[in-house]
Amino acid sequence: MNTTITDATGMDNTALCRAMGDAFSDYAIPLNLSLASFNFMMKQRGLDRGASRIATVDGQIAAIWLVSIRGGRSYLISSGTVPKFRGRGLATAIAKASLASLRSARIGTFQTEVLVENTTAAGLYFKLGMHTHRDLSCYAITGPKPGTPGKPQISEIGWSDIAQETEALQDWLPSWQNSNDSIKAVADAVRCFCVKDDNRLNGYAVLVPDTGSLLQIGVHPDARRQGIGTSLINHAIAAAPNGQLRLVNVDASDDGFAQFVQSLPATQTQAQFALAMAL
Repeated sequence: MNTTITDATGMDNTALCRAMGDAFSDYAIPLNLSLASFNFMMKQRGLDRGASRIATVDGQIAAIWLVSIRGGRSYLISSGTVPKFRGRGLATAIAKASLASLRSARIGTFQTEVLVENTTAAGLYFKLGMHTHRDLSCYAITGPKPGTPGKPQISEIGWSDIAQETEALQDWLPSWQNSNDSIKAVADAVRCFCVKDDNRLNGYAVLVPDTGSLLQIGVHPDARRQGIGTSLINHAIAAAPNGQLRLVNVDASDDGFAQFVQSLPATQTQAQFALAMAL
């Protein structure tokens, strides 16, 4: 069999999307993205084809390692090996080839997330030298909270109009896919709701309406416990398909936010590790 490792510059998104679906086909929850969803994912996270690596066997994509680079930092968007090609060391080979290219480009750090139960992938990442950076939780919010205290005035606004103010409302950095840079990349596909007075942003939420993904939500420390967060959640639910929201990669160390989420009709769906390494 003829095995080759290349970057992804010659691969179109249709082929990469199909390969990702094949690689995740036997997972407990198969990942079967439509091409439109895959395109959105790559645009949001910032696919860098030159930094990514693909292994092909006799012309068929056997393993993928899709990477983003932003501001001297790099991120693994997705990786996987098609089941029939596993056990040949392809994942390790493309990982090492990609990391070598990142080091040559003087990229400072590399990071990703992995599901807690995905011990196989985690084992590879640890073998490469990555370490656990923080624990992350994911939630499904299934309906509005009844008896919302207060009725803050919520407006819809463009992302660029609030982006510079959001950091003051964040107690922890959003993960790569939820970061300000990722929101900027898909700003035309998100809806931003806010509570704002003449002087500052008091609260905001950023929603992908097509999927119900809540990318960010924040309330200014001086404006908390006034019903702003709950009102923003309820407003986002009303704009989401089927009245459900997904919160992905919440920093599990934030007890206050966990208590807030648990006060809603919400359930934890997954747990992940955020992994990182210096290059």
